[in-house]
Amino acid sequence: MIFFIFLTYAFIIMRYKKIIIGGTFDRFHIGHECFLNKAFSLGDEILIGLTTNVLLKRIVTSNSVWPYEKRKKKIENFVKKYGKKFEIFPIDDPFGPSVDIEDLDAIIATKETEHNCWKINEIRKKKEFKSLKIILIPYVYSEDCRIMSSTRIRKGEINREGKVLVDYAINDKLRTKLKKPLDKIFEGKNTEVTKKLISYLQRKGVSNVICVGDEVSYDMIKNGFIPKNVIVDGKVERKSVDYKDFILEHYNNKFLLNNQACMISIESWSVIKEALESKSAIVVNGEEDLLGFPAALLAENNSILIRGQPDKGKVLVEINGAKKEKLRKELAEFDIIPRKLSQ
Repeated sequence: MIFFIFLTYAFIIMRYKKIIIGGTFDRFHIGHECFLNKAFSLGDEILIGLTTNVLLKRIVTSNSVWPYEKRKKKIENFVKKYGKKFEIFPIDDPFGPSVDIEDLDAIIATKETEHNCWKINEIRKKKEFKSLKIILIPYVYSEDCRIMSSTRIRKGEINREGKVLVDYAINDKLRTKLKKPLDKIFEGKNTEVTKKLISYLQRKGVSNVICVGDEVSYDMIKNGFIPKNVIVDGKVERKSVDYKDFILEHYNNKFLLNNQACMISIESWSVIKEALESKSAIVVNGEEDLLGFPAALLAENNSILIRGQPDKGKVLVEINGAKKEKLRKELAEFDIIPRKLSQ
């Protein structure tokens, strides 16, 4: 009985009579759907502030944002399924009516817009209105593990479901930056380094290990450690090696992937995601030099990625939220190539 009362109470305190949200809702996508789902799951009445094209002209350089009425219609068609009271109103400033309507209870936002919510509450306090409960929702990520955004859809990088539509290509500035790894480097003679790596992994009790590169994969397997996943292309420094078959005979599941040198292909994201779900080898037709990016971003937290570092040794990357955020920022610095131009 006590457990039932607790659950009932928890459910009640998470309900709000009137919630307000706001946004542009351009190129209506899965991130917007999650945003609205959250609002309608928590509130009895939802007020939706929709930025006007007048406001957008001040903050968006592109003229390709959908007209107000089109964006409004997309929202209406999506939320009518909830059967709850809602209102969509135009907003011409960052706050809208959130500072004027006294009987609001909560506001929903992302980390990116949280600062506006605090400003809204400061204004409400001066008016002697009650402060709004600020409810933060997590970001929704596209297939390439970057944040879903209307801007990226307008640029043709992704579609509204988050599917990647472009290849990533490294540029000279980023190439120089990536030559300086900030991760753990195991330096020394090859066999010595490999044994140090294996000892480190065994002490940490890590079993979810991804090796990127033929040489590092071969060295680990030859010394008795079978990584959960390997990404190989049959070459080291673009020269063929004779031990690719030795590596592959340790894996029943094999995935083929086309990927050009100095690029991350569209297909990389879906193929690597599927491959990481089991013990498997990803065999690359082309080169795997940059596939550590999607592998690390798609891997579970607390996984380990190992790759070679020319003239240095082997680099060990401990995958966690902070590391993924760093990789997302670096990925955003890549050149974007529409597939029709990169083929």
